[in-house]
Amino acid sequence: MYDVVTNLNDGTITISDVFDINAATGSAEATPYFYQPEDEYVISFTNLQNVTEFTKFQYDTLGLSDERFLLQYYRVSRDGISWSDWFDLKRFIDNFPVIDPLDPLFVDIKWVRKGDSLLGDIRMLEYKLEGELLRAVDDGDVVSIPTSETKIIKPPFIYKVFNITDLEIISPSHQTGLPDDLILEYRYSQDSSRSWSEWEPLTKENITTVNINPIRFFQIEYSITNNSGQLVSIQDINLIGDFQNVTNDSQKSNLFGIRECCLSNMNGTFDSNGNFIPNENLNSGGGGAGGSGDGSGDGSGGSCDTSGLNDKMSDQEKANLYNPYQQNTASKLLTKLSSDAEQVFGHKILYFVTDPDKKGQDHTLNEYQLFNVVCEGEVKISIEGNNFPDSQIVMNQFDLNLFETMEAHITKQQFKEIFGVQRRPSKEDFLYFCNVNRMYQVDHAQQFRNFNNSAVYYKLILKKYTQKANVQAGTIDIQNKLDKLTKNTTIDELMGIEQTKDKAAIANKQQFTPLTRDPIRLEYNAQIDKELVENSSTIIAKAHYDLSSVNYRSSAVSYKNLDPIFKVSDNIGFQVWFNVNNYIQDEIYNFMSHYDTSTSLGWRAELSNDTITITLNSDTYVFNLTPYTTGSDPTGLEEETWYCYVLNIDQRNRKMDQYIYKRDVDYEEDAPTLPTTLLRKVYQDTQTIVPIEYELLNFNPEILASDMKITNIRMFLDVIPENVHNKILNQYIIRDDSKYLVFADNATTRLYLPKFPLFE
Repeated sequence: MYDVVTNLNDGTITISDVFDINAATGSAEATPYFYQPEDEYVISFTNLQNVTEFTKFQYDTLGLSDERFLLQYYRVSRDGISWSDWFDLKRFIDNFPVIDPLDPLFVDIKWVRKGDSLLGDIRMLEYKLEGELLRAVDDGDVVSIPTSETKIIKPPFIYKVFNITDLEIISPSHQTGLPDDLILEYRYSQDSSRSWSEWEPLTKENITTVNINPIRFFQIEYSITNNSGQLVSIQDINLIGDFQNVTNDSQKSNLFGIRECCLSNMNGTFDSNGNFIPNENLNSGGGGAGGSGDGSGDGSGGSCDTSGLNDKMSDQEKANLYNPYQQNTASKLLTKLSSDAEQVFGHKILYFVTDPDKKGQDHTLNEYQLFNVVCEGEVKISIEGNNFPDSQIVMNQFDLNLFETMEAHITKQQFKEIFGVQRRPSKEDFLYFCNVNRMYQVDHAQQFRNFNNSAVYYKLILKKYTQKANVQAGTIDIQNKLDKLTKNTTIDELMGIEQTKDKAAIANKQQFTPLTRDPIRLEYNAQIDKELVENSSTIIAKAHYDLSSVNYRSSAVSYKNLDPIFKVSDNIGFQVWFNVNNYIQDEIYNFMSHYDTSTSLGWRAELSNDTITITLNSDTYVFNLTPYTTGSDPTGLEEETWYCYVLNIDQRNRKMDQYIYKRDVDYEEDAPTLPTTLLRKVYQDTQTIVPIEYELLNFNPEILASDMKITNIRMFLDVIPENVHNKILNQYIIRDDSKYLVFADNATTRLYLPKFPLFE
């Protein structure tokens, strides 16, 4: 039997169950089995109270595979008779329908086995469903709490709190003190109510010692539970201290807020204009400043002690004050702290100091060409962020990051103690990290000045070490030490970073070079028109295919380098920039077709009547581009506007994502003047798919003709992550460091050259 746990204070509900895999079949604790495709298991939760929505769902099973998996759905009802449609049940539920939390709630959850495999079984182990409850929240005026009930008070103000010194609670029904059976608790948030502290008893000791970040906003909630057997009324709860109220009505009300120490409700109130009005006869129950803070105070702390505020400081007191301009003392302290920190946390290295050889002086350029290693020594050095560059090349599908430089610090005091006061780090120096077996050389060195413009340490910019013929060991001992370090190893092993091409190199030149031998296209029949498509200062495209230049639904462009074998574990990432000339009812605008209609194998993507239809073998998925919302018109695509379409077919995660972007302008002619290249997302949707596989030998992908212009057609072997969309879609050239790129077609004109005899 499932467990239902509710927390009225936090406003949460959790429904969970754990099955016993050893229990006998037919018992309530027995594990549900799914033996064949389309086997179902349904569980019902009845008569749930005060539920506003469910937000999260998770479960665990045994026996899942790529060919054997579960899909889950849910439906809701308020009477157990009339039900909603079945909705997809996701890990984070973002499609829960709007319901009245005052109605009872009935929920059904259904699991269905899917997949091609007829072998094996799937066993359900556990599940958990989390949601939110309607809370009895009061945000103002006098709060009345009947016996055996709990009320949540949510003050409407937002503060920056610097310290809290006292607490006062005012109750018109209990002027001499609150009942002992009254439970008062509080919690606070400093991230806009996304997370809250644990509930704690509301006492002066607790509230004045809580660790509050004065930089972040502060919100508080109170929970009051009445176990006293009589009605209790709370007029006000005030936190007294140093604060900044950031709400617009900061002085319009004194209900459940924070008050400055001498302006609490114990001494008066504020009028509608924000002026403080003293009131000696105001109810003094509830413990004021200096009282107990638990409702039992006598109000004696309501007055403020102003003695000593106007006393002048004596000369002796002035002399004992901290002088921020005593630079010597502060600089020495900073130097000592930096040295101590480096000795404790620094990395031990062998540092080799170089010195220019006067024999190698270039009088023309006024610089030295030859350097000698004059001395070496063990020092401690710290790395910025304590992060060494990885020995591997870091990449994602669409970018490559190589180690270039890293930053290190070495204190001036330590360097001069070891190498002498006359020396300092210089460009040709190099160093060996003992504990990680890495050698680096100094690319740049400078004194770093911060506090009072004093230089405590050197900042070194390190790069990969390379042997240079112009840098020689100055002594036999230094040469022997270098030989020992580099014995039986190579420079690449010593460094741990592979030699690679320059990151900025442009490759995949087939994307933009006029071609005599076309490695991408089998043929193209569509006319290629020159048109500059710009986004800010970036050129997106220089030409496009006019698909209206050939007969409707005939082959406009065909390609020859797409793998004919597609497996259930393969993914597809596809993008294309398109511009519809005439948006005609029922006309089909084809983005890509690698589909054999005779066998119903392959995939294709097409636009028609404000919907995009994706066909995967015999399955069809329809994405509506014009969702209706209350009080608004549907939003479709506009003619003569450049859009970018992104399709991700993620078979490994059984989902398909679609995105449509445009340049961030309402009028196309304004695009070149944009300050940034950020694109405007006009559409996004996701659907669950059933993985497919096919084999299409001698069947080439193609784009079919329609009244549309397209360019920048890209095909990838993996999905295009959303966080790189803006970068990829703005690129005219896709770099060769994307190993997932199948082809990139920029609508480049083929170059036809005359043929000449070889021996003419």
